[in-house]
Amino acid sequence: MTIYVETIEQCLEQVITKNGQNLKVGTPLGVGKPNQLINAVWSKAKEDSSLQLEIFTALSLQVPKGKSLLEKKFLKPFTDRLFPDYPDLDYIEDVLKNKLPKNMKLTEFYIQSGKMLRTPMAQKNYTSSNYTHAMRDMLESGMNVLMQMVAIKQTDSGPIYSLSCNTDLSLDMDPICKRKGFKRPMVVAMVNPNLPFMGGDAQVSADFFDVILNDKDLYFKQFATPRAVVNVTDYSIGLLTSSLIKDGGTMQIGIGSLGDALIYCTKLRHANNDKYLNLLNKLAITDKFKDIIKSAGAVGTFKHGLYAASEMFVEGFAHLFDAGILKRKVYQDAEIQSLLNNGIISENVPNNIIELLLQDEIIDEVLTRKQLLRLQRLGILKQDLYLNKGKLKNTKGKKYSADLTKYKNIKAIQENCLGDKLKHGTVLHGGFFLGSRWFYQWLHKLTDQDKEMFQMTAVSQVNELYGNEALDRVQRVKARFINTCMKVDLMGAAASDTLDNHQVVSGVGGQYNFVAMAHALEDSRSILMLRSCHAGKNGAESNIVWKYPYCTIPRHLRDIVVTEYGIADLRGQSDEECIKRMICIADSRFQEELRKKAVTYNKLDENWQVPEAFNNNSCEYLKSQFTTIQESGYFPRFPFGCDFTEEELQLITALTYLKGKTQSVFAKLKLIVKALLKQPKQEYHLLLKRMDLSNPKTTEEKITRKLIKYALKVTLEKH
Repeated sequence: MTIYVETIEQCLEQVITKNGQNLKVGTPLGVGKPNQLINAVWSKAKEDSSLQLEIFTALSLQVPKGKSLLEKKFLKPFTDRLFPDYPDLDYIEDVLKNKLPKNMKLTEFYIQSGKMLRTPMAQKNYTSSNYTHAMRDMLESGMNVLMQMVAIKQTDSGPIYSLSCNTDLSLDMDPICKRKGFKRPMVVAMVNPNLPFMGGDAQVSADFFDVILNDKDLYFKQFATPRAVVNVTDYSIGLLTSSLIKDGGTMQIGIGSLGDALIYCTKLRHANNDKYLNLLNKLAITDKFKDIIKSAGAVGTFKHGLYAASEMFVEGFAHLFDAGILKRKVYQDAEIQSLLNNGIISENVPNNIIELLLQDEIIDEVLTRKQLLRLQRLGILKQDLYLNKGKLKNTKGKKYSADLTKYKNIKAIQENCLGDKLKHGTVLHGGFFLGSRWFYQWLHKLTDQDKEMFQMTAVSQVNELYGNEALDRVQRVKARFINTCMKVDLMGAAASDTLDNHQVVSGVGGQYNFVAMAHALEDSRSILMLRSCHAGKNGAESNIVWKYPYCTIPRHLRDIVVTEYGIADLRGQSDEECIKRMICIADSRFQEELRKKAVTYNKLDENWQVPEAFNNNSCEYLKSQFTTIQESGYFPRFPFGCDFTEEELQLITALTYLKGKTQSVFAKLKLIVKALLKQPKQEYHLLLKRMDLSNPKTTEEKITRKLIKYALKVTLEKH
């Protein structure tokens, strides 16, 4: 029986009464955490050493605060505006400080990217699990409580609840417990109406929960991700990748500027195809990569549209939906979906549908009650029909024989009993969502009819083929599973979550599952998007390497890699051919070194040279190619809106300049001297006021003021 409570204290009392002094608490990744409830149990364990507490979770989100004085002064007004009432998770700061009592532990299987690189406690307690295995691992570790924030909707018959942003692991819990004979953990819900209410699998009855906490004082706006700048490198990768997506296919993408760039270019392809094709020609993309685009991609508009099967329902899918691209509906019936795929039927129910179903032996010659319900659920037959003594009857009393061996009976049903359109089509299946304030508002504003097309479900259903393979195979046709990575070696093995010293940057999440699925599904591809190089301690470093001591994706699952310089199709290729193709999409500064290394170890013909078309892979050349395009209004810095003010954007440019010029103590001292000697006449009153540096008091603030003024002079003059 569900217990309803109105305070956190009452909730914790229920939890401890049932589970005693040894609490192993699971809570969702991302925004589905009941922050205040988690903070309360965390605080209680800190105060009471007899209470043993371990929290299992992932992607713990924290409002950015900054480390330096400049960062703090810039971020405080911004975060106050973007996160007006967000309650930070107390355990994050404790873990960052490596200060936890012996009775407490935090275990994560996915870390906010780069957040815990230098945090011993987080690195030691990280658990490497595929997303699809996370709930299994949590249960096997003894999880006895699941705490989750939920959405609520008031109806005439009382409140109903939704798992909203996090169906991913919660819906996997009961099936795993049943299969493995585990005791079901206590499930605690904290209500927050700010969460968008999602139906389908996400909607659960009150008895799914053991305790429901509903306190209006605990309502808050969930964490919103600030929208990032999309630069030329991102756009080049996005443009190339957009040419690999087939109309009528399936898409999976992740969050971040690379994903935003891909969405922008995909929209451009559909809405302004002539301009899109001209860009591909201008940048020599259709010439250099015509073979892979012809075999695996397309560059036309989206007549049939796309369907999304993505562990993360990212904001980009909302933009694709609004643009009329995310529109290919799939249905929960493998045989009907197969007929749709083959063009035998359409969403508009054909007037000979019964004949077609009989022809393909999808229904029996005598219609059964089970088959009637199936066809009604799909919208093929009208809802007012019921079966009685071999006759189909409707609410008006009309009867039609269910004996389909006779054509006159088939004809009668087709003329009088068919629905108009297929029902319950889905354009997206997702496991969790996270995004900007705009994205959450967009979800809230969806009509019930449109919202039904976005189905949140278990991560095991989205990330794997097991269990529903026949259905998944006909839904996920022409799939493009698109992910980002950090490094790729010349053989095609990729590292996406961990450094060469085994320090964890983020986590494997579902990337391995999607890459493997791309190989298991017909006409599907895995695409890894990779920036060709990054800024290291000693300057630029290549992200395409000879070897790397860690990999997320092994070489035998190599497929397509895209950098800003091109597309490398590695599937089914020899090691030598993979090496050639990877070197061709590397930054030219590193191509010769990579070539020599491969020759040294007998993996590449010593006479092979980089083709002339790939000899000028440089950021300078790339920028020169994109400059005129950007000047004509394409490829904006913020393609889907900006969370920063104009003043803040100017300050970001200046702060980025300062960060690049102060990588070492000597460099910082040198810049301070330069700033002191070359102070601009312009006072920048408004910008300094925004940084709370109008009237500096301490020596550090006075020096910081001079640095920021100097940086503003340099960066504003450039623009």
